[in-house]
Amino acid sequence: MSNKDRQKLIDLADAIRKVTSTKTQALDRLVNAGILNKKGHYTKHYPTLATFQKK
Repeated sequence: MSNKDRQKLIDLADAIRKVTSTKTQALDRLVNAGILNKKGHYTKHYPTLATFQKK
């Protein structure tokens, strides 16, 4: 990967970080990634993440 390609990825990551999203959009991304289910609970593959969740 060239320096030019790396810079494009860095710029893309910076642009994505600046975009705010709604709770629904964030939940949809986590569901698509397989981290949460549609009810907002952690899937069986990520049980330790639940320990860091605020109650």
